[in-house]
Amino acid sequence: MGPRQPNQKAVAAKERKAAHAASKDAAAAKVNAAAEAAEWNKGSNVRSANRAAEAAAKADEAARKKREKADLLAAEEAAGAGAPSKAKKSGTNSKKKDKKKKKNELELLEEALVGNAEKQAKAAKKKERERKEREERMQMERDKLAKQKAALQDPLFAN
Repeated sequence: MGPRQPNQKAVAAKERKAAHAASKDAAAAKVNAAAEAAEWNKGSNVRSANRAAEAAAKADEAARKKREKADLLAAEEAAGAGAPSKAKKSGTNSKKKDKKKKKNELELLEEALVGNAEKQAKAAKKKERERKEREERMQMERDKLAKQKAALQDPLFAN
């Protein structure tokens, strides 16, 4: 008789048992890793890091859109034939701004005086608004004190 061979059903059962134990161990390791990560995050500034990452992603997205728009405009300009693009229109507006007539000294002086008068008017309005706000606050404080005194006064002596 040759060497004895193990029972195939017993071997299969042992393999299933080992696979089940391995899956249980993996689940337990996952839970332990999550608990350890939570423990490490206690003193860290996770929200700030997340906000910074979101801001960086947003900036990257904006830069990508800007590049795509520039590429599309360049392709449109390269095509040439077609309706004028917005970029061309803005270029013509900037040329119009450059063609403004230069002001002489009298116009500059007049503009400075008018600007100074406007600044003084704004300052006066601001001062008046602040004065009204201060008066309202003082009136509210007086009313509050009057209510407190009335609350402390004996109701029998009120009349």
